[in-house]
Amino acid sequence: MPTPHEDPHDRPPEPASELVAELEPDPDSASVPAPRVPYVDDRTGYLEMEQDPRFGALKRRQRSFIFPVTVAFLAWFLLYVVMSAYARDFMAKELMNHINVALVFGLLQFVSTFLIAWAYSRFARTRLDPVATELREELEA
Repeated sequence: MPTPHEDPHDRPPEPASELVAELEPDPDSASVPAPRVPYVDDRTGYLEMEQDPRFGALKRRQRSFIFPVTVAFLAWFLLYVVMSAYARDFMAKELMNHINVALVFGLLQFVSTFLIAWAYSRFARTRLDPVATELREELEA
């Protein structure tokens, strides 16, 4: 049995004799233990796929979107926080009818979040999903 810190897929297959012994009811026990399914190491396809250049290209393509957008969003959010702390006069400037710059900046945080989610969804649908589907189908075949 794996320890809590051990990946169950890292252990070798159990011998068939141990599995048969586990399937036999214990004469001292009133209940019958549930049968255990033999362990099969099916990671070879995944390990081969990880070496495939198309998989590497897919990961690079995903990172090419995620990292720059994350940095840009964090910079935008940090600008909002810093300006709220150190440019209070500017952030308190009223634009129209009790709507100030800080409120507009805060609302634009939500707008930018939804725009990023929409853009990533579109990017994934057009640039990532076709390759990922091809690789998955190849792996499952």
